[in-house]
Amino acid sequence: MISRLLLPAFATAALAAPPAQVRFATFNASLNRASAGQLFLDLSNPAAGTTGVAQAKRIAEIIQRTDPDILLINEFDFDTATDGAGRTAVDLFHDNFLAVPQQSGLPALRYPWRFTAPSNTGLHSGLDLDNSGAITTTPGSDAYGNDCFGFGQFPGQYGMAVYSKFPFQTGGIRTFQLFLWKDMPGALLPDNSATLQPKDWYSAGELAVVRLSSKSHWDVPIDLGGGHTVHFLAGHPTPPVFDGAEDRNGKRNHNEIRFWADYIDPARATYHRDDRGKPGGLAAHDRFFIAGDHNADPVRGDSVTGAAQQFIAHPLINNTIIPSAAAFGNTSTNTADFSPLDLRVDYALPSVAGFTVLGGGVFWPLAPHPLANLVTTAGASDHKLVWMDLQPVPVVATAVQNLTAALDAGAIITITFRSAPGHLYQLEESVSLNPGNWITVPGISMTPAQDGTVKVLVSAEEPGRRFFRVAAAFAP
Repeated sequence: MISRLLLPAFATAALAAPPAQVRFATFNASLNRASAGQLFLDLSNPAAGTTGVAQAKRIAEIIQRTDPDILLINEFDFDTATDGAGRTAVDLFHDNFLAVPQQSGLPALRYPWRFTAPSNTGLHSGLDLDNSGAITTTPGSDAYGNDCFGFGQFPGQYGMAVYSKFPFQTGGIRTFQLFLWKDMPGALLPDNSATLQPKDWYSAGELAVVRLSSKSHWDVPIDLGGGHTVHFLAGHPTPPVFDGAEDRNGKRNHNEIRFWADYIDPARATYHRDDRGKPGGLAAHDRFFIAGDHNADPVRGDSVTGAAQQFIAHPLINNTIIPSAAAFGNTSTNTADFSPLDLRVDYALPSVAGFTVLGGGVFWPLAPHPLANLVTTAGASDHKLVWMDLQPVPVVATAVQNLTAALDAGAIITITFRSAPGHLYQLEESVSLNPGNWITVPGISMTPAQDGTVKVLVSAEEPGRRFFRVAAAFAP
């Protein structure tokens, strides 16, 4: 008896339009300042001997030593000010620090594509959001920050910036700064325990304007080559502390994490609406990468139970490798030094679809390592840079569509599917399904027709069990 099985399409890694390796990184660099405009001044004058300039140089050195291709920086003050050449703080950090080797032998990094956008931090609501009994409208204090849409002592404090060696698909960038907390179904809204009503920390009028993102949520689509896109999902949920029994920050942190966990799943992305009014989240099988300081450790700390698990147990997120500082003789997977407790709160998370994970790391050298001073010197960030090395591979569901197979009376198997631009295909077979036993079926051409359809014929006359699969690779 002849028994045959046609397997689903299988994407094989190959040298292709995207590079064989892309390094993604996230870094809460603490490039925030105590007053508006100070970061711009620090970055404008790299020759100054100030503590702010010295800190920016250390941050730039860490980035140069890891050399990420795509990088999110958290706690980078948002500032619209420009110098005489029209450069903002994001440009000045690039030109004056990243593009200048901080030590002999380090690379001068070039990020032609940079993105930042307004943050909810320090943006006053006009309301008493902390229920203190007073509305503080003068910038410069915690009381002011507690009445803002996101905590900040001035507008833009603790903002974000994205740097990339690959081009942004600018028209597809989505921001969610304005998304209302109440518009998340089943949101964990804080409760005023002094009343009998549930979830009433905020009044109805306040809920009508209170935003979910403490900073913002950004979906920045990036072209890795040949139109193969990764959605770089940047965020920085609020720390789940600095509140009271109502746990308004803890609940907000949980829901800010949930926002991305729902956004990447089309079945759950039913409530999202970006700042331009476009609804929905990612499409099925979209390639994505989640980056940011999410202020939630899986097992310790003050976050709401299960907050981090929304990421680390998500079926669409590849959690097979947890970055550690092993390269520096430190096997910890923690990413933040919240003395006396170290926590894993910064996440670099690829999608299952479209990537093979090659490795990752946390930049956390400990003494007597010669680089330990970069993370221990006074003024250094209490967070560490986290990176992941990924190989882009074809997304099977995109590369091979409507796959069918039929056996006719003449012992011929007809295999058909619809191809996608930018891919090459081959038919492989195996007698055992063992990973090392697949071989290319000789004499088979899988060149798409003008309409993109691929049709191949395979003889079924050979005796025994045979398995077939369609392998996709990127076109060079």
